[in-house]
Amino acid sequence: MHPDLQQAIGHPIDDSTAKWGNPALRPAGESWSKRYSPLFKYEWAPTYEALLKYAKASDGSPYDGIHMDYVNPETGGPPMQTLGASIQLLRPGERTKAHREVGSFVYQCAKGEGWSIVGGKRLDWKERDIFVVPSWMWHEHANGQASEDACLFSFHDLPVMRALGLYRAEGLAEGDGQQPILS
Repeated sequence: MHPDLQQAIGHPIDDSTAKWGNPALRPAGESWSKRYSPLFKYEWAPTYEALLKYAKASDGSPYDGIHMDYVNPETGGPPMQTLGASIQLLRPGERTKAHREVGSFVYQCAKGEGWSIVGGKRLDWKERDIFVVPSWMWHEHANGQASEDACLFSFHDLPVMRALGLYRAEGLAEGDGQQPILS
């Protein structure tokens, strides 16, 4: 048994956020040599605020709505060399067009409720639900609410696909970009 009942605090609480979590700023004189992001906590409030600001300045993507990637503040690349993370906002009632990408995605609903069509099958989701979109599978998303926005967080392997020169994407041309729902 360790003689202390709890682990000693070796760093100030939330030090990575205080140092590395400020928009367009890096701490002068600090360096980071590890292969992952020095920012260990990507907080919800500033993320949601950034989505709302971006939504005021852009119509977004017809395939993903308002879509932003999390970044390693030291490199500007993905948080990890092989895993990326993204967040997207779907405006009230918004439905995206179907597309597919070389890369696999794990989604979690961070806010709101709606549904996705993945490979022709409808998946309903609400806050905290998780679903997966396999590589090269047609998918589209819809916000099921008329007055509130919805947000989907995702982890994906797109950094690997891009590094290997294998990334590609395609939008669905038929059916006005909407998949038929299979029974």
